[in-house]
Amino acid sequence: MFEVKRIGAAILDFVTDPLGTRSINRKLSEIEKKLFWIDYFSNGGRAVYVGNNRVLVKCIIAGAQVAYYVEADDRLLAPWFIVSGAYETELTSFFVSSLKPDSHCLDVGSNFGYFTCLMGRFCPTGKIIGIEPDLHVMQLARDNVHINGFHGTSEVILAAASDRDGQISLHRRKTRSGNTSITKASPEFLETLGETEGEEFSVKAIRIDSLLEKMNGRVDFIKIDVEGAEPLAMRGAEQTIALNPQLQIVMEWSPGQIKGAGFDVRKFLADLERQGLVCAQLTASGPQPISFADLEHLPYAAGVLLHRKS
Repeated sequence: MFEVKRIGAAILDFVTDPLGTRSINRKLSEIEKKLFWIDYFSNGGRAVYVGNNRVLVKCIIAGAQVAYYVEADDRLLAPWFIVSGAYETELTSFFVSSLKPDSHCLDVGSNFGYFTCLMGRFCPTGKIIGIEPDLHVMQLARDNVHINGFHGTSEVILAAASDRDGQISLHRRKTRSGNTSITKASPEFLETLGETEGEEFSVKAIRIDSLLEKMNGRVDFIKIDVEGAEPLAMRGAEQTIALNPQLQIVMEWSPGQIKGAGFDVRKFLADLERQGLVCAQLTASGPQPISFADLEHLPYAAGVLLHRKS
């Protein structure tokens, strides 16, 4: 009986689809899915330990290869980046689709230089400056610029963005250097993560406005990720914002960190609005407008887009 049904089904398939199009389409769909996953995993992280606490990672961004050194003992950014070769995908997509070959960019809080090098790759005739206060990871970012051959257009400087030029004290987390901050993590918090006490250090502080001359007065994009010190960085960028109506700023939004650093979140948002800025949240489907009133209640976003009102 089963054999009769099978033959009947085959005859019906032949009569209704004599060329076997449905079967071919099904198989092509299966092949397409397999190719997607082969491409996904083969284009992800290819990593090798190269000594001196460094892992060399291959990253493919919109079809372009970029090589990165990261800290081998980092517990914050490196593990998933090493495994997948992916990092902050919504922000990455925004920059890939928005950067122009001659864009002038600042990467404030460069860390190991992911966005500094992304900008270097997609802005071959532009100008890029990364700003990183932690010497350990600043050296990674600097070396990443050089191993990719971006040093003709890109550089990384050892400094912290602030509202005035001078010196500033920061606190480094030993196994999470991406969380270097103006605030000190409590012993209780560190204990929950199995971390020992961090290190306090002093570093040069600069205003973003102080870099205008090096940027020839033009800044098209700024990425800011400074672990709660965003109000200081933005205060130091008022002239840059005023002189560059085309400027787009991508800023991490972490009100908990901003409060923890001693700033009033509502006042900070009022300052941004006073500068004539409007906001959008960066999502997988692109920038989505959001009011500052609603942003105040958003607990976290890897990136919000700030730009002048049209």
